[in-house]
Amino acid sequence: MAKITKTNEPIANGLNSAHGAISKIYKQEIDHFARLGKEIKISPKANVSVNKKGYRTEFFVETVTLVIGIGKDHTADLIMSKDAWEALNNGEKINITTTEDFKKKYVYKK
Repeated sequence: MAKITKTNEPIANGLNSAHGAISKIYKQEIDHFARLGKEIKISPKANVSVNKKGYRTEFFVETVTLVIGIGKDHTADLIMSKDAWEALNNGEKINITTTEDFKKKYVYKK
């Protein structure tokens, strides 16, 4: 197993061998590791946003990140505030908006 070393440099991830393009950069300082604590099930009907290049999100509170491997070459990140993670572990209800619910609320004219 490779040794993990501390660095202050951002980590580039997802190098595209055909083009050499970086698909994402992690800039984080990990405090410690823990378990997710509760199972989360996401419906295949859950609404997703497909973003253009350059999408960013920045938190100004402590966060919890879960990296999900997809196949051999892809990953997804689930990121939440530490408060949201604690609420999850305290049994708070999880709500997922489906695409149809989203359209009824924001797209279709009444």
